[in-house]
Amino acid sequence: MPRPLLSRAESQAIDRKLIEQGVPGIVLMENAGRGAAELILKRFAKQLACPVIVGGPGQNGGDAWVVARHLRVHGFPPRCFLVADPSRVRGDSALALSALRAIGIDPTPIKCPEDLQALLALKHQASLIIDGLFGTGLDRPIDGIHRLVIEALCQWPAPKVALDIPSGVCAESGGVLGVALPADLTITFHAPKRGLHHPPGLRLAGEVVTVDIGVPPPPTASAWLIGLEDARGLSRRPIDAHKGTGGHVLVIGGSPGKTGAALLASRAALRAGAGLVTIAPRPEARPSIEAKVLEAMTLEFSQEDAVPTILEFVSRAESAVLGPGLGLDPIAKEWVERLAIELPVPTVIDADALRLLNPLALRQAVAPRILTPHPGEAASMLGSSIQTIQSNRFAAAQSLVELSHAIVVLKGARSIIASRDCLFVCERGSPALGTAGSGDVLAGIIAALLAERRAQDLQSAFEAAWLGVLLHAISGERAAQGSDRGLLASQIADALPSLFAELLGSAAPHPHHH
Repeated sequence: MPRPLLSRAESQAIDRKLIEQGVPGIVLMENAGRGAAELILKRFAKQLACPVIVGGPGQNGGDAWVVARHLRVHGFPPRCFLVADPSRVRGDSALALSALRAIGIDPTPIKCPEDLQALLALKHQASLIIDGLFGTGLDRPIDGIHRLVIEALCQWPAPKVALDIPSGVCAESGGVLGVALPADLTITFHAPKRGLHHPPGLRLAGEVVTVDIGVPPPPTASAWLIGLEDARGLSRRPIDAHKGTGGHVLVIGGSPGKTGAALLASRAALRAGAGLVTIAPRPEARPSIEAKVLEAMTLEFSQEDAVPTILEFVSRAESAVLGPGLGLDPIAKEWVERLAIELPVPTVIDADALRLLNPLALRQAVAPRILTPHPGEAASMLGSSIQTIQSNRFAAAQSLVELSHAIVVLKGARSIIASRDCLFVCERGSPALGTAGSGDVLAGIIAALLAERRAQDLQSAFEAAWLGVLLHAISGERAAQGSDRGLLASQIADALPSLFAELLGSAAPHPHHH
């Protein structure tokens, strides 16, 4: 099951609702702090000679005081600092603080720059830093004494653990609010937060582990996180399956100098389980594509009757890919403007086609459409800049969905898959996937899933899209073998069968006849 990925408002509303329903806030805080302490004891067993804990006056500080108490119980008394006037600590945080004081630890207050000396003196002694300054509620830039503390701790060599979210990272967008303290490990509570899965928060959070707080995860959310477990829904094909079972994918693309893209998309479609693949290239590119294909077929036509021939042929296919290596000239534009609307099968629109298309026109499309832009293509479709897209990828994906009424896959670290009523974020992937042709492979994988599922409605097309993104990401990780560079796009495609074998290992095999 995909896991809820909470916005700041959702996170706060869930806490409020639980407390209103009768779960005492201190119980949630105690469970969070104890869960975090157990993880810290396990992960950092050798770095507990001198743990330093910094907390703020709010809930995040309260979590930190619970962690401090449990570390003390296990024989690792931490050095604790409260960055605030102690009189500002209220509610559940005050209860957690008095429980810590009751066992003999009273955090040193840091109220002004002069108070910093006690903390700074520990720079080379500290074996671990635990950050409980600001949690998910932070919504304004950090300044004053808090900023000085964070800037100082950024320079410390000890590993850093963030509670819930690194201080200074926006829980909503992953942006930095003035200054942020990067973590090696972020222990987030109850459910993942959006800002931990959106750059730059993604980078600043380090490894993210979710700790439960003794209440079930929320049943609804505006976004969901998908990982390896979600790919296990694949079922085995019947023993009498044939190439028609896998479906027929039509790849419309390939022009002189850009034939590789169409070839990669067709190879990926076959590797992802399509029974048949036909490439419909620009006529002048057909001879060179013909010379390179073994398993795929090609479609022959003249420039004049290209669009009618493709539209007539596609009745034999179950899905299409439009755009890889198609070119950006007026002829390509004419193909795209007609085919994007008129293709009667679910179609992945990628690469060159995205730059030639008016997204509004897609509202007229006669079958489901899946757009797969990278940030540059998304910026050109939204008349915006790459920087704007990357500063809020959730908003960008949703704007494109609203504009086109299509399904949108916004590629990048933590690819987003969005439809008009659902938003998924893929937690898998590797920087190695940033390689030429990787997107063409993704388009082919999604098209194969569309074909096999005979996806005629948006719901089944959305499932093919998110599953395709997940398979592409995990296959790329496997093929890269732990490296973050040097991967070839064809290797992503070629790693798919062994990934399927592993995922299907959990499905029941066919009985063998002896």
